[in-house]
Amino acid sequence: MSTIKPTRMACMPTSSAEFKTRLVQIVQSHYAARRTPLLLARLGTELDKADAWPEERGQRNLKQLINEFAAPDVELIWDKRSPAYIAVVTPDVRETVIAQMEERLGVRAVAVRLEEIVRPVLLAFCINVHDQPVYVRRVLPFRYEVGEVDPEQASNYVLVETEYRRPGLRVERLQSLSPVDKADLANRIQRWAAAHGLTVEQFYKSDKDAKDVIGDGGTALDRLIAAQAPDVAPRLMVPADIAQILSRLR
Repeated sequence: MSTIKPTRMACMPTSSAEFKTRLVQIVQSHYAARRTPLLLARLGTELDKADAWPEERGQRNLKQLINEFAAPDVELIWDKRSPAYIAVVTPDVRETVIAQMEERLGVRAVAVRLEEIVRPVLLAFCINVHDQPVYVRRVLPFRYEVGEVDPEQASNYVLVETEYRRPGLRVERLQSLSPVDKADLANRIQRWAAAHGLTVEQFYKSDKDAKDVIGDGGTALDRLIAAQAPDVAPRLMVPADIAQILSRLR
């Protein structure tokens, strides 16, 4: 007599909404218990245990699923020098985990002296542009470019990604900035430099830089921003095509 083996009861498929809920719960539970980074691979293991993958998964990997279904409640962070070391975070623990990752990878804590950074570099982090990319020249003479740079000169420039910028901050009067704003800007510049393998110190003023600034007043865009009243400059929006032209006029 043949025996009939019992079939395993199939689990109910997980919808995209349920997947997001389960994923967020796993991440929140992790950080409620500890502040060590929750690695992407570990999250995948937890989803396997909970059988919580969405039925709409298809060929998408976990990174794609998080970006599509769970952002901005959950996001991915990693250091560009170690792209395989990916952590999953919620917004409230993001900065803490970034600091831990930087410490793990040997990022030296540096007291960034904003007053010593050449003005064109500071402005690159703070000018208002209409979704145009902003680049900093990595070699002397330091300056910034709004819009795409000349392909022949591209190796001399570094993109200032949106996550590191503080548009509207008045850096020509650093002494008037609040301690919170100064600390935030310094932290963003430090993280940008580390992400691109640069040092903040290489953008510090030299005697020649100081003379150049006094002599020509920077670019036409620098002078336009500096000429605005304190209550106007943070709200000043320069059309992208005009900003690109003015940033190249000295």
